[in-house]
Amino acid sequence: MEVIPAKDDIMLTKIKNLILLVLISVLAGYLLLVLVYAIPQKSLILACANSVSVFENEELGERITGYPNSSVDVYTDGSMFNTALFDNEESPFRKAVACHQYGYKDKSPEQAFRAYFYEETPDYEADYTRYWHGFLVFLKPLLLFFNYSDIRVINALLQTGLLCLIIVLFSKRKLYMEMGALLITYLFLTPYTLGLCLQYSSVFYIGFTGLLLLTAFYEKIRDKGLFLELFALLGMLTSYMDLLTYPVFTLGIPLTGYVILYSFYERDKESFFEKPYIKVLCFSASWAFGYIGMWAGKWLISIPFYGMESLLDTFLQVKKRSVGNEEELISYFDTLGNNFFMYKNSIYILLLVLYLLCIFVLLMYNRHKKKAAFKPKLSVLLSYVIIMLIPFGWMLVTKEHAMVHSFMTHKNLTVSVFALLCLIKTPLSELLDSRKESGR
Repeated sequence: MEVIPAKDDIMLTKIKNLILLVLISVLAGYLLLVLVYAIPQKSLILACANSVSVFENEELGERITGYPNSSVDVYTDGSMFNTALFDNEESPFRKAVACHQYGYKDKSPEQAFRAYFYEETPDYEADYTRYWHGFLVFLKPLLLFFNYSDIRVINALLQTGLLCLIIVLFSKRKLYMEMGALLITYLFLTPYTLGLCLQYSSVFYIGFTGLLLLTAFYEKIRDKGLFLELFALLGMLTSYMDLLTYPVFTLGIPLTGYVILYSFYERDKESFFEKPYIKVLCFSASWAFGYIGMWAGKWLISIPFYGMESLLDTFLQVKKRSVGNEEELISYFDTLGNNFFMYKNSIYILLLVLYLLCIFVLLMYNRHKKKAAFKPKLSVLLSYVIIMLIPFGWMLVTKEHAMVHSFMTHKNLTVSVFALLCLIKTPLSELLDSRKESGR
């Protein structure tokens, strides 16, 4: 007779698996950085030198007049190149922890990168232990063959290809309204500049790859019970790759994808723990566990090399990015205002209105045809509402950072856009009998 494991035993096993996954990921992430730090600087110097002119001709600011969200973040990309370029006599094991940059008085990291090629002697070596800088695992090997401009072109092609692949998968599952919601969300990311910024791209790839995996393998992930592990992995990758740009994108976009698929395939489940909003909360906790666990792993690895001083500096930075300095009075509403300002242009309102009009037309058409009764599923609607609130909770926790860096943190709000559009279309999906018959 088959023995069914108790729920407590299953949960304990899941927790053990997540802890093991974090530990393995911390070790693997560190070793990968050690490997790329073993690449000699002379192998990268030509590509870096050929990238200087790009930084000379660009600066942080509106790329499209009237669209403050079209800023190209050459400041952060310059920091990435500065880190990739750095070299000294330390072992790769130590450099993989420190993630040094060349430092010059009164110069930004991007200006410091350029100054190195003007043969200006650096004033100091700046370590950056509080972030993993996992992007170096990709950037340093790419710089063996390509310069900054080349990588931008490759970036744009890969991002377009990833979007098209997800659209194809949505189409196969007959997720036509959701496809429109995704495309509008993509426009809110300002794709014109997305591919030009390497740091923006890291988060995009993680979030959209998570959505791709859910859309392509939803049934397999569900049957094997791997949702918690998937979201923990997305959180860990975000912590590893990102420099605090718009990290909840990698949570909210796949979460919305999960609720979309749940609404097609799991709607008859009545168990409390199977409700989508409970799953959304659990998956969010798993993502946070992966994100914080991976970040904490970097702090702990730094202690044997730099003692408790680096850990103290990290905690001070976390406090600063949350509430600001003592002399600063950061208002949460001012933070929200700065981020919403990035979407001040009327084109974004127009996109939402057009989507609403499409829904209204289809709604009236199906009511005229009397295809189905109007029975919206409240548990699904509540799930979308929870996801919509995630960026606002994140900005509350990182108030100072989101205030100062609104030119990039506003992209967190695309999570709310995607969830809102899917929330709006949910009553329509209840009216389409043909979708129910073909999808479930």
